[in-house]
Amino acid sequence: MRGPMVTQLLDQFLSLTNWGPLDYLILDMPPGTGDIQLTLSQRLNITAAVIVTTPQELSFVDVERGVEMFDTVNVPCIAVVENMAYFEKEKSANVEVDYETLRDKFLQVLKERDDIADEAAADIVNSLVDTVQENVQNAGKGEMEEIRIFGQGHKRRLSEQWGIEHTFSVPLVSTIAKNGDSGTPFILDNPSSPQADTYKELAKTVARETSKVLFSKTSRPNLSYLSEAHVIQVDGMDQGTLAPAELRRECRCAACVEELTGKQILNPESIPESIRPMSMSPTGNYAVSVDWSDGHKSLYPYRQIRSMLASKNTNDEVLDGNMEKEKETVPL
Repeated sequence: MRGPMVTQLLDQFLSLTNWGPLDYLILDMPPGTGDIQLTLSQRLNITAAVIVTTPQELSFVDVERGVEMFDTVNVPCIAVVENMAYFEKEKSANVEVDYETLRDKFLQVLKERDDIADEAAADIVNSLVDTVQENVQNAGKGEMEEIRIFGQGHKRRLSEQWGIEHTFSVPLVSTIAKNGDSGTPFILDNPSSPQADTYKELAKTVARETSKVLFSKTSRPNLSYLSEAHVIQVDGMDQGTLAPAELRRECRCAACVEELTGKQILNPESIPESIRPMSMSPTGNYAVSVDWSDGHKSLYPYRQIRSMLASKNTNDEVLDGNMEKEKETVPL
């Protein structure tokens, strides 16, 4: 279903429904970035978006498209939820013991002692073997381990590339599906479970971040390129300048940094000092996109820019202090 039919149905759904007084109206959109998402984003004053994805590599592409789509209609993405992130199972000891061989070894040692009768030695051996068997069976009992069936997920990459700090992992739990089918919220039946804590924290984050969007003044730094000085000027709550080459070398995209290890792929020496930004524009509430003169496109979380400015200011203060000390020691 596309085009006018979707628009007509959405108009009826939104305008002919008596929603009553609401604190929040949460819309569960279908996957993708098609007509329904765009129409809703354009016709409603959507405060913020939460993207739900899965850990597979292909899903990260959908996350990127979702963030970019909402950014084009000025809807900030405040959180990402990884569904089916892992499966929990009870830890097993994974220890194989040949109890007959162990029994023979114990008995051999005890028979070498003259002060222990054969019957007593047999009873001691049976008791020892039973104790070992019980300990092996109980090893790891009650402890849970996470098995990531669909991969490690994208939480690290989302934080480093897009600056989305609020990411949540929801495991594969059969009771969640059962509660969904029965209509009873999972956290009502399992209020003390770790999964319920995740849902509660997600709800708190959404409430807090939407309040920031609605009532807080933006703390996003403004970036501009000063061609004569060949520096990037950062204004706002954080002020300072960065060398374009310095910022380009700090790119954390998949082409510049290895995803699994975090090892830098980009050779810093390959970036010339003459490189400059061709354009810079905000992406959502958390990052800025930069198109470089070498054809590369980078995405920098504001957190990373603030960290670079703080590090640069600290280094400048240390340098100024050293220069002052040198002046003091110069003989007149």
